[in-house]
Amino acid sequence: MDVKFNDFARRYADSSRYGPDLHEMAELAFDFGWRGFGMVDDGTGEPLAEWDTHNYYNCDCSEIPTRVNYESALAAFKAAGVDTHSHNGWIVWDAASRAGHEIARKISATLADYPILDDERLSELEWDNAVRMIEDLYRLPDDVTGDDVVREMPEVPYCSNCSSCDVEDAMASLGYSQCMDCSTWIKSLVCSGEHVCYDCADREREGDCECVPNYVDGLRNMGLYPTASDLREIQRGCETCYPVRWPHGGAKLGV
Repeated sequence: MDVKFNDFARRYADSSRYGPDLHEMAELAFDFGWRGFGMVDDGTGEPLAEWDTHNYYNCDCSEIPTRVNYESALAAFKAAGVDTHSHNGWIVWDAASRAGHEIARKISATLADYPILDDERLSELEWDNAVRMIEDLYRLPDDVTGDDVVREMPEVPYCSNCSSCDVEDAMASLGYSQCMDCSTWIKSLVCSGEHVCYDCADREREGDCECVPNYVDGLRNMGLYPTASDLREIQRGCETCYPVRWPHGGAKLGV
């Protein structure tokens, strides 16, 4: 069978020490039921890589662009009715198709000037990745989503390996800070890194004394949270708690 090749497949067969030669390409075309064998130049002289959801362990910085270019290339070939396959981690196509030659040429020319075939899809995947990363790393309040947090960030932290994730600053702009004892997110008109959540405040109660619970209930009714120093001062002024918590003087919360 006379097998057709595109120019890049021929060049790659002649120049690569590790890729298939023309004879191997012809055999692959026969295996795929094709009358031609084509490869796509990724703009650097290497074959355009496929993206596999099951076998991808690279940094997000390389995974996301690879996925975008892979999806865009497959969509272009599919729209033109050109059959594609994956081989050795590359996209290959039936070079018996005239449309396939033009698609491969356009993809290569585009990538030679700019490394991404679809910026809109890239932004979408980077956003989704950032949301997933934040929701995996942080237990957010019920009324806050990862999308809410990313919107408050100066830039999208799309890569878990290379991007900083300033969740605390973003949450502060949404009116939240973390409890200094358990890291639960708390929301109040007045809130800082010294505030504690109601559960942690309640645990400071000394025996049956009601000084802390009464104080915390009053703040709860106003939508406010106590600070560690607030609780310290309440117990220092309590005839029941003071001698138990600080029998030798001093006033360090939790001692």
